[in-house]
Amino acid sequence: MKRSVGCGVLILLLAACTAAPKRPTVQKPSADTVEGLAAAIAADAERSDRESDSKVRDELASQASRDAEACLTRDPQAAACLYGHAVALGLEAKAHPTRAGESLKNMLEALTSAEAADPNYDHAGPARVRALVLVRAPGWPLGPGDGDAGLVAARRAVVLQPQYPPNLLALAEALAKTGDANGARETYGRARDAAQALPSTAGRDDWLRAADQGLQHK
Repeated sequence: MKRSVGCGVLILLLAACTAAPKRPTVQKPSADTVEGLAAAIAADAERSDRESDSKVRDELASQASRDAEACLTRDPQAAACLYGHAVALGLEAKAHPTRAGESLKNMLEALTSAEAADPNYDHAGPARVRALVLVRAPGWPLGPGDGDAGLVAARRAVVLQPQYPPNLLALAEALAKTGDANGARETYGRARDAAQALPSTAGRDDWLRAADQGLQHK
């Protein structure tokens, strides 16, 4: 049972990265600042998303956890540190799927704190990532998944940042999960329109692809 739950969560986390905003690759900064540590965690997450070697993913998760702890020590109330802590917990869940249930629970708690500190951080990232975890994770008693709660979080992200394509993609997925096929189709279309209005980047192309895939399944 633990194996099947772990694999499901692993797939969840890998898929969640495709809907998250694409960040430029950055070198791990030497300055021990909130901004530098947050950037280092983001870089670890980006690399983990592309990494197939489980040992490397494990090290990236450990590195991100260390950076998150250092960031929280420097400023325990900073949205960047709380959000980075949540991201690090997600990497931990991906690296150790058999322990993913507890990691995801703690991840949701960290996202709640990050949203309280700054709901607009990372284009409403705390609400968006919360929505994706709740929509994709297995439900009780196997995991924290809750489609209805995920839909509420996704709507909150769109209210905060209505033209950011990943927020619309998260909302479309939540609508589909909760049985609103028409709403999902409309929202995937909105996500595609919003992405098309942006300059051409790798992230924009990923968002367009995700929107097209969502429309094909409706």
